[in-house]
Amino acid sequence: MKNRFFFGLAAGVTMLFASCQQETLVDELSLNSDATQTGTVMSYTASSANCPADTFKIYAGQTIDVGNLIVYNDTQNLYVTYEIYNTNYYIEQAHLWVGVDPTLVPKTPGGTPIPGLFPYKAEGLDPSTTVYTFTVPLTDVIVDLTTFCDKDIYIYAHAALKGLNGASDETAWSEGTPFGGPRWGWFSTYTVCCPTTPPPLEYVNETAFAKFAKSQGGYVFTTNKKSNPENYPSLNLTQNRWGWAGNLAFGDYAAPIYAGAGLNNTANGTLVGTLYVKVMLGLVQVKYEMNVPYKLGEVHIYVSDAKPTTLAPGQYGFTEYFDPKATSFSQDFMVTDTNGDGKLWIIAHAVASIPK
Repeated sequence: MKNRFFFGLAAGVTMLFASCQQETLVDELSLNSDATQTGTVMSYTASSANCPADTFKIYAGQTIDVGNLIVYNDTQNLYVTYEIYNTNYYIEQAHLWVGVDPTLVPKTPGGTPIPGLFPYKAEGLDPSTTVYTFTVPLTDVIVDLTTFCDKDIYIYAHAALKGLNGASDETAWSEGTPFGGPRWGWFSTYTVCCPTTPPPLEYVNETAFAKFAKSQGGYVFTTNKKSNPENYPSLNLTQNRWGWAGNLAFGDYAAPIYAGAGLNNTANGTLVGTLYVKVMLGLVQVKYEMNVPYKLGEVHIYVSDAKPTTLAPGQYGFTEYFDPKATSFSQDFMVTDTNGDGKLWIIAHAVASIPK
């Protein structure tokens, strides 16, 4: 986006009026409209990456640098923030006109804008006000945003500032193009941004398992010491394939879900979510919660009183596929502790989708 400032002309106007008597606020604010639209006192927050903010200097009394006017838009609104950083002033009143045709700005017969007739205004603000934002619906300014991409709108941003620490009260405008006539001041030019939708993420699929803590009854599949860096007890199902199971007593558990953790080394993998398990008499509740931006493509769950004898997720007894991909999934299992040891076996496998 671009700010179209005419600095040479603005400087000439400043020099021309530098010796003039300070303009009184009464002349500018004496005319008021009954149709008042107010803004909000708020702190400025950065706009989206698609539409970064434009910043215009605010000058009081023609030459005093007092703050910034920060402008940006999204698909619904135009946001205009007055930010006064000069500690000798606060905002007593703010008046705003925005549009595509500057000839429609309320003016005196001599061509001076009349802030009191601007459609957006805030008057009688608290003495501590140094930041103020107007939210202007784009439909108030332009008919169709889709046909107005990268085109200009004009902003007349006026403020009446109260002086502190011996400073006199001042009128202020955001910098830009001098609006001419017998009084000083400018209007700013802002180029409308049309936010774009980011392209969809591309994913790669990785196998993932919930890792139960060894102290909670965690097991590994492998018999190879190299694939068992934390010295878990083994199910003796394979020599080198990675993955974890749990022999869980009654209670609540939260187990991290790792994708691509070869050799059962979590440093090799990615923490993609958390598995929540609640083991009760006759019932086991399982819930996958994925971390942003990871998703579930499918899950395979083993829940039984019998010790697992297979590595194949498709043989665990429960399978669910997701289209579209999911960020969470819950499932209840009715299971009986037939051997009376107060524990049940669980393996929670997933195909995790990871952004490229």
